[in-house]
Amino acid sequence: MKFLLVILVACCLCCTSLFSQQNNITNITMEPIYPDSDDTIYVYIDLAFPTTSCVLDNSSLQLSGNDITASSQYCLGIAMSICNTTDTIVIMPLPAAVNYYFNYILSVGSLPLPCTPGVVPNDSLSFDFGVESSVGIDEKSIFSYGLSPNPSRGTFEVYLPSFIENDFSYLIRNNQGEHVQSGIIESNVQKFDLNLKSGMYYVILSSKSSGYHVTKKIAVY
Repeated sequence: MKFLLVILVACCLCCTSLFSQQNNITNITMEPIYPDSDDTIYVYIDLAFPTTSCVLDNSSLQLSGNDITASSQYCLGIAMSICNTTDTIVIMPLPAAVNYYFNYILSVGSLPLPCTPGVVPNDSLSFDFGVESSVGIDEKSIFSYGLSPNPSRGTFEVYLPSFIENDFSYLIRNNQGEHVQSGIIESNVQKFDLNLKSGMYYVILSSKSSGYHVTKKIAVY
């Protein structure tokens, strides 16, 4: 019985060490890079864990003045491997301001769901960004696009009223912020026929000449 107790204590120590490991955040992307007061902001945080599974347990977003705090908790498996995922933080349009402070706090626990986090956050990051006023931006009103049908079964069209050759690129992400497909828009009406699982996706169009990014949601059933 004593031998079994020693093994259990040793295993618990291994788990504690695993869950307190830092540097799980590997990359961060914000779209659009230069938001204005009409833009919904998407923050994509790439994460890597040394386990075979990493399931999102819960997340929250709080705004207090110009301070934005996002927190997420992931439940990890026991087997050792590498689990990569992307946490997507959606920030609704903000008033124009020179300085917003974004803080992200990551905590982890062990499966199954719901899991209990450790005593201290597992990892964190912070950065500043500004939001411009949308008033007087005429060029952006020209850069718009349509998407139909929505919802769809993965077959849809993207069309641009003002098409400029070699100027527009697209990026499609799923609801977890993972890359699905990207490329160049080759005509004012571009057809997509994608084999997608049911869920919400984001179609992000970018203009090289204006530097603007416009994002639309599409539901796939």
